[in-house]
Amino acid sequence: MLLSLILYLQALKWFAPTAIMLGTAPSYLTVWTTWRILTAILPSRFYRRGDDMLYSTYQRFLLFFFEHYTGVQIFLYGDVEAVLKKKEKVFYISNHQCTMDWVVCDMLAIRQGSLGNLRYILKDGLKYFPLYGFYFAEHGCVYVKRSGKFEQTKAAKRLSVLQRNNTPTWMVVFPEGTRFNPELPETIAKSQQFAKEEGFTLLSNVLTPRHKAVHVGLSNLRASLDAVYDVTIGYSNTLNKDGQRIPAAGMPDFLSGKVPEIHLHVKRFPIEEVPEDINGLRSWLHDRFVEKEKLMSHFYSRATLETFPGEVTKSKTSIASTLPSFMLWGGISALFLSTAEGRSLYWKIGLVGTLSGFVYVRLRV
Repeated sequence: MLLSLILYLQALKWFAPTAIMLGTAPSYLTVWTTWRILTAILPSRFYRRGDDMLYSTYQRFLLFFFEHYTGVQIFLYGDVEAVLKKKEKVFYISNHQCTMDWVVCDMLAIRQGSLGNLRYILKDGLKYFPLYGFYFAEHGCVYVKRSGKFEQTKAAKRLSVLQRNNTPTWMVVFPEGTRFNPELPETIAKSQQFAKEEGFTLLSNVLTPRHKAVHVGLSNLRASLDAVYDVTIGYSNTLNKDGQRIPAAGMPDFLSGKVPEIHLHVKRFPIEEVPEDINGLRSWLHDRFVEKEKLMSHFYSRATLETFPGEVTKSKTSIASTLPSFMLWGGISALFLSTAEGRSLYWKIGLVGTLSGFVYVRLRV
């Protein structure tokens, strides 16, 4: 009985915040739709500024759980001072290990004051995620298909809108295309075979990067960017008792407190230093992942167990930066759910928003 209770409480530790976070999606969609309608006759810059502000408050709401609820400690390495001293328009590349990688972008962006500017180059299937898939498309995210199905013209068209409007943006892409999972050797072998065919260095702690999405992104945003941020993520508790690497924790384990530390190595490249031609960019991108290979090898070496080389800064945000957003979105959702009429409207918004979102992304995105 006691063991069952312990297991139940452990499950509740991640289930409750997950339910709260997902449960606010209809509330967010309602507020966003209202803003969209109110600004329909105004110049588009008014809508974009309000949209970024709303997105920032919602991401702060999520960070209330992912950073303050979990108590995770963030350690920064590399060009920390240059990255945090002022807001910038950024193209963000990173290694990819788990679903938490998306939240790590929030953790870095909030420290620069650029949280509302986050946008992503996402795999095409995510556009069908209920409510969020539709909203991400409206927020300026770009959905792309993998490998030979990559639709360059379609992606370029959506990216060019951001540049034409000079929209402040952190455009995030994970060039590996899929997650690095040490328990999927066939994926690693396939990546290494691709590296052999391309004449690249073989990598064993990260996957060989694909350059198409990076090239399209930089080609269509370059004129409005300040820099490229090359981010390498290391999660604690990713070695087993035998010293072998295991998969990074997903969101349930993270929310359960099983990842006490996140280590981020950030290298800032002024946009002028990033090659424009496709062959130069392809080589430059691979060089970045060769450096990531070295960083991750250091991270997992027994002498430096789960740390990156160089000076480290322990970084913390105040709870005052996330608690008001938690109260805002939690309060709006509570208002919906406090009455029978509100609950009925809440579920209708969720259902209609999901179905209409599916139709929209199918036809337009």
